[in-house]
Amino acid sequence: MLTRVLAAIFAMSGAAYAQTSPNAALPGEADCTPTPQCAAALPPTSSDRVAYDAGFFSRFNPQTALDMVRQTPGFSLDGGDDRRGFSGAVGNLLIDGLRPTAKNQSLDTILSQIPASQVVRVEVLRGDATAGDASGRAVLLNVVRTPNAGSGVWGTGFEYTSREVVAPRANISYSGRNGNVEWGLGGSMLTQARSLPGWRRYYDGTNTYFEFVDTPQPRNLGEAQINGNIAFPLAGGRLGLRGQVSGFSYDNNSAFFSFTPAGGALGDLVSDFEEGRADYEFGANYDRDFGPWALELVSLLNRRAYESDETVTTRDAAGAVTAIITQAQERDSGETILRAAMSRRLGEAHRIEFGAEGAFNSLDASLELTRDIGAGATPLTIPNANVLVEEERAEFFAVHSWRLGPNWALDTRLAWETSTLTFTGDANQSVDLNYFKPSIQLTRTFGGNNQLRARVYRDIGQLDFDDFVSATAIADSLINGGNPDLAPQTSWRAELGADLRFPGGAALGLTLTHHWISDVADLVLIVAPGANPGDPPIRFDAPGNIGDGEATSLDVTFNTPVPFVPGARVSIRGYLWETEVTDPVTGQPRIISRRPESELNVEFRQDFPQHRLAWGVNFFKQGEFQVYRFNEVDTSEEGPWIDVFVETTALPNNMRLRLWAANAFDGTVNRERRFFAPDRTGPLVRREDRERFFERAPWVIVQLSGTF
Repeated sequence: MLTRVLAAIFAMSGAAYAQTSPNAALPGEADCTPTPQCAAALPPTSSDRVAYDAGFFSRFNPQTALDMVRQTPGFSLDGGDDRRGFSGAVGNLLIDGLRPTAKNQSLDTILSQIPASQVVRVEVLRGDATAGDASGRAVLLNVVRTPNAGSGVWGTGFEYTSREVVAPRANISYSGRNGNVEWGLGGSMLTQARSLPGWRRYYDGTNTYFEFVDTPQPRNLGEAQINGNIAFPLAGGRLGLRGQVSGFSYDNNSAFFSFTPAGGALGDLVSDFEEGRADYEFGANYDRDFGPWALELVSLLNRRAYESDETVTTRDAAGAVTAIITQAQERDSGETILRAAMSRRLGEAHRIEFGAEGAFNSLDASLELTRDIGAGATPLTIPNANVLVEEERAEFFAVHSWRLGPNWALDTRLAWETSTLTFTGDANQSVDLNYFKPSIQLTRTFGGNNQLRARVYRDIGQLDFDDFVSATAIADSLINGGNPDLAPQTSWRAELGADLRFPGGAALGLTLTHHWISDVADLVLIVAPGANPGDPPIRFDAPGNIGDGEATSLDVTFNTPVPFVPGARVSIRGYLWETEVTDPVTGQPRIISRRPESELNVEFRQDFPQHRLAWGVNFFKQGEFQVYRFNEVDTSEEGPWIDVFVETTALPNNMRLRLWAANAFDGTVNRERRFFAPDRTGPLVRREDRERFFERAPWVIVQLSGTF
């Protein structure tokens, strides 16, 4: 199968497609950005750029740059992986040829604060046009703005669900530009008041149904943020500053009422859970030319304070309290990044870049867990729950881009990463890590705007510090263990990609990748001593490495007008994954935990420009994913989630009113847990079937927005 797909893709390189350019002519490089780095970032030809001017998006009546990016053919916005450092987490967006210096501030937020009136064009960059980008991505999007502007965006609305609570939301921002000076200020808030009830059914090893659990769960969410940015000339270059302060709160009241199959009461468990988070981010970038050389300096500072409190009360069938369990968590984390790069072109065919990145990361985690069964609260000890993790990390890199001819380009990269992890507290140890990360990519352009690429590279999976620290999931009777011995997962990858543009405005993006994985990150059994002498050992699962594995993945992005349906377009984004690893418990091959096998996101939209009206349907479905614990197989699947919307701009001052029917087809969240004894080599001893669903389907979201 894989061989046939690869052969078909390469066979297409001989075809000559007739292309309809989105623009009659591409503007020159000089107006792509107000910074001198723009000319160095873009190649001297346009074969690696597909540009869509502002007029292309007029049929959608866009208010913001985000509206335009979402309708860009053959492109899917990606905010980046949740990785340490700058290069792995910066996403695939440029603004005026420069990358936003932010990680916690989402790309959606940044784009939603740029009025559509400020956008000159949107460019899909590929091949040599992405040379030297920090992320190493093969396809980027560049939003090109007007050199002079001053305008704002506002929005207000609410969500109304089965709890009969009007949950408000609002946003406002203003941005201005005058040549090399620009500024912006924005803020937003969002609230939700939903209910996600459900049920559980318990079966023994002989498939005999013995318990039913009713699980109502009202939940409340609130978040708010304020952000700002400014950029101006400084010392022969340009300094850009960007910052954000944000807060998040969430609470739910999870009640578990247990009954026999005949309806007799068995008892109940009630969990009162609250969590809150405060985030602070400050980023700065400085760009300057020194003759043929372009200097880029980046600094980023992130801080996060998180805390949660949970009280769980259990009662017997008569209503008497049998236990009270409390859990309090605090996690304070930080990341400080400094990055420097120098680049230049060597004639028309070559470009070189080299640089370094340094970072200091930390996580200070604490957990207090107590249980009271009638004799007073007693502390419970969870291994690796109170830990300070610190990391000093450095990366050095070099890039060479070579335009081999009018239709060929070669991009070569070499990076070396070194870091030292230090653990103190429940775990006391130090770990040194060193990795080389080579990459080589060959790109061919054909038929005008079509491109194929072949890439081989090594990827180093970045560690999530939360994987080092333990906590409990009381309602699930689980210890979500932490493991200081977890090492990064590494893989060699062979990738074939295609970016194809068809007559009539259709676009197709494909990326087929095979992964040869070392030190697969999954779950491993941890055995820790009991809390007191004579207590049995504590057995739980924690993130760990389970050996070598393989995977094949296919990512697809497709956007096309719908034949015979005026004003209609369909956008499809999705992926397929096939993974295999040897199970450390059974010794048999299986899939890798927590990797969904598929995901599909489809949007149908029909515009009636003469009536300033549009409607559409959004469809999202993620395939099942499994978690393999030492004595359990945990399988989850949810959806599909289908939203129907209608919007109009036939309002004063071109305001837009949008109405959603969210979850129009009553999607559900399903979970099955199968337990074995003494581990997964033994017989099945218990099964749990679970389902959750939103209490009202659909619910209503109303949004009114405009510009000023």
